[in-house]
Amino acid sequence: MNIPILVVSCDLYKDVWPAFFQSFFKYWSDCPFPIYLVSNNSSYSDSRVLPLLVGDDVDYSSNLIKAVQSIQEEWLIFWIDDRPPATSVDTAQLVRLIELAQEKDAGYLKLIPCHPFALVSEKEEIGEIPKNSRYLVSMTVALWKKSTLLKVLEAGESAWDIEKKGGVKRARNLNDKFYALPIKSLNPYPIIDIHMIAKGKLRWQGIKFLRQQGLLHHLYNRSRVTSQQYVYDILFNLVLSVNSHFRFKLLQLVNKFTKA
Repeated sequence: MNIPILVVSCDLYKDVWPAFFQSFFKYWSDCPFPIYLVSNNSSYSDSRVLPLLVGDDVDYSSNLIKAVQSIQEEWLIFWIDDRPPATSVDTAQLVRLIELAQEKDAGYLKLIPCHPFALVSEKEEIGEIPKNSRYLVSMTVALWKKSTLLKVLEAGESAWDIEKKGGVKRARNLNDKFYALPIKSLNPYPIIDIHMIAKGKLRWQGIKFLRQQGLLHHLYNRSRVTSQQYVYDILFNLVLSVNSHFRFKLLQLVNKFTKA
């Protein structure tokens, strides 16, 4: 299985690279996939990380399109640079989910457990995301079919545009299938990540993780979110979580009465 991992970044985030990759290799020492760092003109000094340089910055989507078009494989794992694994990655489980997504001819499979979840039984390992879901497309950690990703991307857009504007609108109009992990699972999730940075600033969860890992000094000069932003972040994620659980419980009730 030759699926490249594209750690998507830019030169302005080179201060994040040491913390990201030290965490990555600590928690995924047996990673079987080639790892590319997408950046502008700078590379990371580690033989396990291959540079994929796109040149001077244009915009997020243009840079990413150039990077994706340069690889030959049909599938890739997109991995944003500010979300390293926070616990050991279950390689066998991850490979099983990738194979399952390929069997189902998925265009996209989100590989981390966060909104929107697949509203399927806990016995199912993956399920389709309803096309009207918020964050149908998430630029976090996901398996993509290369052709699907290129259909979603459009030059001139930011990551925010992809998730909330043009990108998600294009995704909803595709026949390609978008999958995610179930909200409850009998199997462990293969990747548990930590979201370190939001809008260029260190999140409090990220600071705690980096301090525990002895990596905070790498990002010492990066600004931090305010307490107001921290509270907003907690409330926003709480709303998303409640929404996901409510929809799942509602679906369970519908299925129960349908079968009765």
